[in-house]
Amino acid sequence: MRRHWWLAARPAGAGKLRPTGFRLRSLSYAGQVAVASVALAVMAVMASSASADRVVTKSGQTFTGIILEETDQAVVIQTMSGKMTILHDMIARIEREGAVVEVRITPAVVDPLKAAEAFADAQEAIRQNDWVRAGSLLEGLLRLEAAAFPQEDRLTATAALVTCYLQVNDAQGAAGALRQRAGLAALETDKKRLVAAAEALEASGKPMIGEAAVGRFEEAMKAGTQWKAHQILDIAKQAGSSATVLNAMDRVDRSALGCLARLGEADLYVPGFSQAHRQEVLASLADNIMDGGRRAVVLCTEERKDLSRFWKTSVYGVKYAVAYNEKASVYLARRQAAEDGLKNLKPFGEKYEVPALFQEREQEVTDLLAKLEDLKYHEKRAGMQERYKIALRQIGGN
Repeated sequence: MRRHWWLAARPAGAGKLRPTGFRLRSLSYAGQVAVASVALAVMAVMASSASADRVVTKSGQTFTGIILEETDQAVVIQTMSGKMTILHDMIARIEREGAVVEVRITPAVVDPLKAAEAFADAQEAIRQNDWVRAGSLLEGLLRLEAAAFPQEDRLTATAALVTCYLQVNDAQGAAGALRQRAGLAALETDKKRLVAAAEALEASGKPMIGEAAVGRFEEAMKAGTQWKAHQILDIAKQAGSSATVLNAMDRVDRSALGCLARLGEADLYVPGFSQAHRQEVLASLADNIMDGGRRAVVLCTEERKDLSRFWKTSVYGVKYAVAYNEKASVYLARRQAAEDGLKNLKPFGEKYEVPALFQEREQEVTDLLAKLEDLKYHEKRAGMQERYKIALRQIGGN
């Protein structure tokens, strides 16, 4: 007689067992008990999700249940909806009974006499997308003496190792492999590019640089060098924004050349980058000059109130005239520096063949210069027939 076993799950708070899709046919009693035990265990896990195993894939999907088997190639997990086989190269992490178990690469012990065979095994593992095995073999090979594993093979191995680490979601491991490769570089320029990509991954902490997800050596290098170039761009722009004494054209020149020289370093990482972003850096200087003009207008507008108020009293004696002149000298220097800086913008744009530096700001420059022109004069008060220029008092004169 055929015997059927129907298994049921007990949801939280439920009072009765209900049939599910688990059905066992034609098994021995021992086999039925074994399978039933697994299924019942899965149901118990479902009732208490805190103790469940979870496999999280790189695409963000989560499979919850009990891990039945784990090999170098795949993980088999029994879920409420059935048994799932998930390849290792699809897995971001495994959470086993509340503890996160990362899929990690650990160095294999490689016999120096069998280095060539281990290298071939690693390459075959890569072809099969077995990133953990490939990475472990490559790490072991790179720990061998140069006599057992030569330079040309190390170059290939380090690039492949970066890919292995990225495929198992280990950005720090990939950064370490990039630094290993940098140590093998004969040229300083190559070393700098490799270190830049390593720094980008270290800063991110995940296989993503900026907005770009990276899964292979070439992708990490492309995104990492772009990241470094943009870092240099930000530094060059900051230098332009913090430059001082831009009322003198020679000072503007020195600041511009310094910023552009700094930007030129980005071409090591992305050829042509400096030319493409030249206007941005020069614009930071132009914006700096504009900010100086705006601040001067605000400050001088406030300071003029005091100067105009004490202008008449400054004739009462030397002490008053000296106090007035101290304030007026600061005021006059500030106003004149702002005017000179704003007037430098047009020749600055023409000299560096970026006329937009002035054209895009022309209307505001005109408005600010008009305000600064007005600030040459004392406030006009009731009864004044004319306006008087703000100037230093001649001590002892009228």
